[in-house]
Amino acid sequence: MVKTFLPKDQIHNMKTKQVNKVEELSTIFDSFNTYAQKLEGSYKLLQERVKEIDREMAYTNECLSKKVQELNNLTRFLNSILGSMHSGVVAVDTKGDVVTFNKVAERILNVNAKDVLGKDIRNAFCHIGGFADLLVESMSGRKNVDNIERVIEIKNGNIKHIESSISVLKDENEMISGVVEIFHDLSEICELRGRLNSANDLISVGTMAASIAHEIRNPLNGIEGFACLLERELEGDSLRLTKNIIKGTKNINKIVTDLLFLARPINLNLRRYKISKIIDKSLIFAYQELGKCDQSIQVKKDYACQDDFVLCDPDRLQQAFLNIMLNAIQSMSKGGQIRIFTRKSTNSDMQRIHIGFTDTGKGISEGTIEKVFEPFFTTKDEGTGLGLAIVRKIIELHEGRINIISEHERGTTILVNLPASQYTTLKASKETNLLSHVMA
Repeated sequence: MVKTFLPKDQIHNMKTKQVNKVEELSTIFDSFNTYAQKLEGSYKLLQERVKEIDREMAYTNECLSKKVQELNNLTRFLNSILGSMHSGVVAVDTKGDVVTFNKVAERILNVNAKDVLGKDIRNAFCHIGGFADLLVESMSGRKNVDNIERVIEIKNGNIKHIESSISVLKDENEMISGVVEIFHDLSEICELRGRLNSANDLISVGTMAASIAHEIRNPLNGIEGFACLLERELEGDSLRLTKNIIKGTKNINKIVTDLLFLARPINLNLRRYKISKIIDKSLIFAYQELGKCDQSIQVKKDYACQDDFVLCDPDRLQQAFLNIMLNAIQSMSKGGQIRIFTRKSTNSDMQRIHIGFTDTGKGISEGTIEKVFEPFFTTKDEGTGLGLAIVRKIIELHEGRINIISEHERGTTILVNLPASQYTTLKASKETNLLSHVMA
């Protein structure tokens, strides 16, 4: 085998190249280490920054949770305020959708919040006549409304008197964000106004009656006395005319008596008595009137209340019930039925007895029903208009209430409710009577 020897200069060059490659690799390795160290430092910095961001995010989340909690608390507080208000509140956004509807608004309008929230106000309250109109007008004109009294029509034709104030809502940039209406139920106040007006009417009637009663009665008694004397001596047409004179004087005397009843303070002779017995006593006199009727009128009793004791003046209540029955009889010129019923109800304050008188007569027109308790208002040719005024006074003297439900040509129901007999009421009444006697 032959060995080949390279020249020395070629060997030197090869060694130099190897050394250079080693040095180049060493340089590359040093650079790699340097970049690796830099990368490791950057990674540590990145980790520290991530930890810092995590801490910042945790703090931000904590602050956000606190803000959400504060917002929830504020929302609950505002809802509590809305729920505790004695006024109804309805808020509408710029699109006309209902965004707020509190509990009082539900009660006044007889509407559930879930049925109107998120709906257009025109559609949400289309079944309540006259309610949405003012809000729509305020939205269109972008103007506030202060303390306007108005009448709205609820379901089944029932009406309510309300007082409304409307404010246009604006944000911090004075941009309109909606409108809000705050309204109060004035129905009870209007009822009290009506009763006050009736009381003023009764005062006027009383003043007049007290001033002329004796002047009328004295000559009337004389006329009646002389007519009774003439009745014994006359006959034929003269006797008939004399009897008409006597009947006329008796009618005038009755009117004067009714006027004095409305005018004078009445001291009730209170005692514990069954309502059913008072009704039955009234029926004895009502049956006498029924005997004079040409048409058949049936009386149906429905006493569903067994323990129907009330603290009352039986004679006065008998007078009131009889007046109600006579009105029912007179309304059924073609015959019919009178149904008398009793019920007991309980509320948070006390038990009450409900007495109802339902007839199948001609009914009372809508425009008339509000006036039937006014003195001298009557639809009868020979009526004085004092009967139902006296009835209401008797019922109210017993701390009761009377209402009328009527449908034209289908009949009328008169509802009377009285407080059931209670020891505390009895005690208070005795003290009142004692004071009245002492004052007298």
